Amino acid sequence: MTHLSKRDAKPRLLLADRVKDAQTSFLRPLMDRLAARFELRFISAPPGDALAEAIGWADIVWLEWCWDHAVWATTSGVLGERPCVVRLHSIEALQTDFPARVDWRRVGCLFTVGGDIAQVLAERFPAIAAPMRIVPNGIDLARFRPGTGDRFRVAWVGHVEPKKNPMLLLQIAHRLRQADPRYRVDVAGAFTDLRTLRYLERMIPRLGLAGMLTFHGHVADMPEWYADKGVLLSTTLYESFGMNIGEAMAVGAFPVVHDFPGADALWPEECLFADIDSAVALIRAGRPGLYRGWVAERYGLDAQAEAVLVTLAEIMAV
Repeated sequence: MTHLSKRDAKPRLLLADRVKDAQTSFLRPLMDRLAARFELRFISAPPGDALAEAIGWADIVWLEWCWDHAVWATTSGVLGERPCVVRLHSIEALQTDFPARVDWRRVGCLFTVGGDIAQVLAERFPAIAAPMRIVPNGIDLARFRPGTGDRFRVAWVGHVEPKKNPMLLLQIAHRLRQADPRYRVDVAGAFTDLRTLRYLERMIPRLGLAGMLTFHGHVADMPEWYADKGVLLSTTLYESFGMNIGEAMAVGAFPVVHDFPGADALWPEECLFADIDSAVALIRAGRPGLYRGWVAERYGLDAQAEAVLVTLAEIMAV
């Protein structure tokens, strides 16, 4: 059994997120549930002294993202005998070699949030030896409450960059405006790619979309921002899950989702599209509020938290 610090308190769980801070981390919805069983500490730091000190504090370590910190933690000896888990998202499996550099013998469990990305991992990195569990993201239904749902307000969410496919967004918006000029599209997300920004600056006026699209940049309060949106349009090329889709559905937005690999196992099949005309038809037929119950049944936060807590308990008992 894992040695715990000599005290009467809860075991110490370190959440080490290499990419996001505590407010934007994909771990944020889980933190209250984890805090009921563990004393928590969160850190967003690269390999080095700060991360080493935080690991030294912990009884068990959660490495969010299979990034350089996961490679360093599992190969440098800094973990000692502490158990750890890694949660991997799509970018690591598709665009990096970090999964090949982790010492998976030091990992008690590898979490993924969808079956398709687990398949990608098995194909690209067959040497991964850690037990793998698919635990979908949980949607915080208490935070993402039903909104007013104007069906003529379409939300698009994500970094404005090629992998989110904003080029397809423009073509759908163009066809949608031709079909019904009452529609408006609101975009939440920062521009992270200058090439994409320059493309949009040229194409929006050429397609006659000025006034139809509003770019809000980074949005801090997403539940409030979603409140009046009746449709969520996702044009992404690929997601391991698609947190924005589930959160928007919880608020009441009708999902219209590009049929990326694995989407049919994650989201309602009748809401998937492969071409512009189908996307426009789905948007125009959208019924706000229809899928909140669907999300609650499949992706409620309690189910995710229970699966995670059971796994952590098993690892600590080894």
